Amino acid sequence: MNDTLRGDLIKLSREINADPELAYKEERAVGRITALLEKNGHQVERNLGGLPTAFRARVGPPGPAVALLAEYDALPDVGHGCGHNLISMTIVGAFLTAAAGANDLETGIELVGTPAEESGGGKIDLLDKGVFKNTVAALFSHPGAGGHWSVSERLLGISVKRVIYEGLASHAAVSPEKGRNALTALIALFVAVDGWRQHLPSTARVHGIVREGGVASNIIPSRAVGDFGIRAAEMNALKEMVEMFENMAKGAALQTGTRVKIEEEMRPYLPVEANPILGEALEVPTDYIGFPVSAEEIPGHSHRMREASVSDYAHESAFVVIDALAATALKVATDKTFRESLRK
Repeated sequence: MNDTLRGDLIKLSREINADPELAYKEERAVGRITALLEKNGHQVERNLGGLPTAFRARVGPPGPAVALLAEYDALPDVGHGCGHNLISMTIVGAFLTAAAGANDLETGIELVGTPAEESGGGKIDLLDKGVFKNTVAALFSHPGAGGHWSVSERLLGISVKRVIYEGLASHAAVSPEKGRNALTALIALFVAVDGWRQHLPSTARVHGIVREGGVASNIIPSRAVGDFGIRAAEMNALKEMVEMFENMAKGAALQTGTRVKIEEEMRPYLPVEANPILGEALEVPTDYIGFPVSAEEIPGHSHRMREASVSDYAHESAFVVIDALAATALKVATDKTFRESLRK
């Protein structure tokens, strides 16, 4: 890779990191990525699948393709505390590197920009629109910390539930007995979840926040809202966890004399299992490469992670990922025997 492209990719990472945009609103990030692709001679299909911040660039023949999946949305408050600026950098870099070495491709190589990874489910939207109907393999990356490189890891599925309790307001000092406290119901659900965690396997996760909890301390809260993420490594386990969680939510309503409504806050992401054959082809193995932004342990989804995601350490790791993803994309696109083995 020449020095100009290396500099452009680092600039892309730094600019996206410094200018965070939330799910489905990533206009400036997409504009920066598109400008770099066009600078290197590639046409970009915008509004992919009807999503304004989804896009696609492609080299090779029409029809089947290996897809490189870019992410670029940020977290509320934390910004790019999940390092999606580095995901953009590695995927764009891998596509441009692969495209530069693309001779006699048997399938296409695509860069697919997927919005709303943190909230909303842009990949699911694109899947529903048929964007991936001709995809023979999908490659992506994700930053972490502690000097760790992860390979062929199973990714947990997630179901995000919004729990809404409706009670009855009353004067908290004069007539509290006339009220039905929706916040008490939500707190009871949190307590139940905390007790549940000790019986869950190590691959399961439940985590939540209070979105609404009342309007004033002297009014019994008539409405309380919480969002909860439920994660598991297997689909059957995820379904069982969701059923248990919903029963807990209903139990808290019965306990407090309130009403409960449970909604899908985000479309479910199914558990993802890496393809071991594809993983073995990567120099830093797997179809999903986890790579470090620092040698020290840093919590994900944090301000420290956001800052580390534009460090020299992170960018040097990213260039290793770029070479690995590009080489694997080319192998999939040029080796029919290998390509067919991925479906076995």
